[in-house]
Amino acid sequence: MRLSGVSLAVLAGFHVNAVMAQAAEQPSGGIDEIVVTAEKRESSVQKTAIAVTAFDQKALERNGVSTLTDIAAIAPGVGISKNSANVIIAVRGVSSQNTNEIGDPAISIAQDGFYIQKPFGFGDSMFDLERVEVLRGPQGTLYGRNATGGAINVITAKPKDEFEGKVAVGVGNYDQITTEGMINLPVTDRLAVRAAFTTNKHDGYRTNEAPARAGDDADSQSVRLHVQWKPTDRLKFLLTGQLTKIGGVGPTMWGTPLRFNGTAIDTSYRPDVDGEGTPHSLPNQYIDTTLRTIQWNGEYDLGFASLVYLGGFRDTDYSQLRDLDGTTSKSAYLLPTEKVHDWSHEVRLVSNGNGRFKWQIGGYLFREQENLLSLFQSYAVANPPSNIFIFSYDVKARSKAAFGQASYELIDGLKAELGIRYSDDFKSRAGYSNTGSGNVPQNDSSSSNKTTYHAGLIYDYSPRNMVYAKFDTGYKAGGFNTVPGQNTLPYAPETISAWEVGLKNRFLDNRLQLNLSAFLYNYKDQQVSVRDQTVGLSAVFNAGKSRIWGIEAETVFQPTDADRFDGSAVFLHSEYTQLCVSVAANGSCLTDYSGNRATQAPRWSFNLGYEHSFPLFGGTLTPRAQTHIESSSFYGIENFAYQKQDGYTRSDLVVTFTPENKKWSLQGFVRNLENVTVITSAVASTRFGTYSYGMAPPRTYGAKLTYNF
Repeated sequence: MRLSGVSLAVLAGFHVNAVMAQAAEQPSGGIDEIVVTAEKRESSVQKTAIAVTAFDQKALERNGVSTLTDIAAIAPGVGISKNSANVIIAVRGVSSQNTNEIGDPAISIAQDGFYIQKPFGFGDSMFDLERVEVLRGPQGTLYGRNATGGAINVITAKPKDEFEGKVAVGVGNYDQITTEGMINLPVTDRLAVRAAFTTNKHDGYRTNEAPARAGDDADSQSVRLHVQWKPTDRLKFLLTGQLTKIGGVGPTMWGTPLRFNGTAIDTSYRPDVDGEGTPHSLPNQYIDTTLRTIQWNGEYDLGFASLVYLGGFRDTDYSQLRDLDGTTSKSAYLLPTEKVHDWSHEVRLVSNGNGRFKWQIGGYLFREQENLLSLFQSYAVANPPSNIFIFSYDVKARSKAAFGQASYELIDGLKAELGIRYSDDFKSRAGYSNTGSGNVPQNDSSSSNKTTYHAGLIYDYSPRNMVYAKFDTGYKAGGFNTVPGQNTLPYAPETISAWEVGLKNRFLDNRLQLNLSAFLYNYKDQQVSVRDQTVGLSAVFNAGKSRIWGIEAETVFQPTDADRFDGSAVFLHSEYTQLCVSVAANGSCLTDYSGNRATQAPRWSFNLGYEHSFPLFGGTLTPRAQTHIESSSFYGIENFAYQKQDGYTRSDLVVTFTPENKKWSLQGFVRNLENVTVITSAVASTRFGTYSYGMAPPRTYGAKLTYNF
């Protein structure tokens, strides 16, 4: 896909002309303001000097967001894919493909301030939300752990002081049935409770997988309870419990036999992936996951500052039988079983008031303990299954940090910001592996620490216009690999230095919003995943250097109270400037990928949307059309042809009717109108004997009825 600068100029010119032509004749009004906590204190999104896109409850409903992957269709510079049950997020070309038991993501994900190290099934439990914040760029000072590329904050709806509730049921193709509900109860003037639930069930999208059951299905249930208590005007507590269960066949792979050039895999071949799947062998794949989360938050207003504590515990039981080759072969199954326990604690002292000097200091502690048994199996034997590889480990991780950030208004409208964070990380893995030569004991550990910084200047040159410039450093902890037939191979922490300038603007009597940003990242020792095509396992290496730069534009135009245009455009240049993954004894590079593009880093991407509200039968009918366009990208640092996702366009239609009393609403939708097949992972392995691909959902359609009370 090729998109020219001339095309962009024409589009921009048309947009501006349309705005100016309508500006004088439109009545006054404005774009809704969204309050965010991207800087861990409340502020308007347009007054926050970060490239952040926020979606409140109305925007999430308007865009039909029900899963984490839906965010990628509306947030600029964001790509969300899956490697089986693992969610992989890329922001501005920064991602981590390392999803094993000691791997760390590059994008921080948190729900109500609780950091989620392993987002198993996280995308299946997004319901009853207040807003979602997508922060682009390193967030090392305030977020620290694994936020070198950015952060996604999911904020659930909290108890209110008024009675309300809703129930919803949806149906769709693939025999989909969804339910959702919420009730908010003010027990007293100081105690309130909010309970919510969601279920989602549909048949598998890959209908050609017989004799096996169709994969990429859904069978999930989640329930959440908030209890908020305010014993005094200065003190409040929030206790939250959430339970999520995920079953069914689970994610699946599409496979086709390998092609060879001599004895080597033909990496220049890219098969045509069939979105309906390909026949799979028995036994059936399955997934069985239970997530239990308890969070306890407290806040006390000291007058000059507020003392905030965020604590929580997350328990994960995960088991999945995967057919790795994606064909009728029975020789490549994986059965991982993981029990994971996470604890998270954060304490912050945050200044109050709107004076010239604002500050916050804090401390953070994260601990994780995991028991893993992973079996690589073959069912093509007389008495199946036969264990080819066995990995049995006890994994521990600990991260602690201290941080502070402050801003001072030097003159009216001009602020300077400084921040610092010290992080100390440790991880260990003890147990054994068996790759055919008996049990081999392993006892490995890694520790690292780093001080990261933030500096910025922000100038509000009018009440609705802001310009900012900032510099940030980021860090992700190091670790180690265990590669069959080799000793333990450590990898170093990755570090990033990032420069960014941005503009945030409201024009035309608050009816036009235009935000621009430009950024430059210099990476050192960026952690990249390289797959051994013979063994079928991945290892992490450090890219010597890499550079990423780009430009982003976001706009919302609301010429009337009934019309809304929204869109974004991103240009991204990402390159590994030094990347050698194999070195000869004399020091020369044997395998050099310098000059290659980063994974999940399309050169161009666009999000475009338009909606109009029509009066109908005393209510409002609002059709919305939105499309996501992106150029080609790769699912591997090697940039092989089989790893390539060609450029594509994927569009959605959503139509919502709401009566005048807003007691109920009916929404119909079609997603992926083009029915384009988009890959989410790409693997080639002689161990599996196939090119194997994961895929995003095909065209889906349905309707949802919601009743409010």
